[in-house]
Amino acid sequence: MTDYGMLRSRVPISEIFLKPPGCDIPYHYKQLWDCFGEKAEVISYQYLKQKRCQVILKDKKLVWATYMFTVDWYDNPYSEEPTDYKCGHILAADDGYLLCQPNNRIYWKDSNFICRKFPIDKKDIKVDNELLSVESASDKWVSEDTDSFYYNINEN
Repeated sequence: MTDYGMLRSRVPISEIFLKPPGCDIPYHYKQLWDCFGEKAEVISYQYLKQKRCQVILKDKKLVWATYMFTVDWYDNPYSEEPTDYKCGHILAADDGYLLCQPNNRIYWKDSNFICRKFPIDKKDIKVDNELLSVESASDKWVSEDTDSFYYNINEN
């Protein structure tokens, strides 16, 4: 007898399992926000490939997981604003379900670089809170007005 697979789209991450979970968690713990739009790219950060981590759930419990890939949304109000920006790291929880979590909910485990007890005190963690633009200082310098590829910079 032949088994036939079924292709289905728009399945929520909360309903995808790598193995039957012994202790499932609520769907809204697995992903904290709805997707930020239809425009997204999938990135596999090689440094994080198969990296172990602990995820802080809504109820503050920690679950162990392994990094799979990252979904990064673009062309929406949240993607360009540093204090609201969130990508979704797709993680395989040890119990078989998938998680889609932002940076600030994950403690990465790398024994090669971590030598202190982790997690550290939250007050010691710094976050980006402004959008910097190197071109905002462009009124302070001008390039020469020639076709030269290697131009000189003149201070105003």
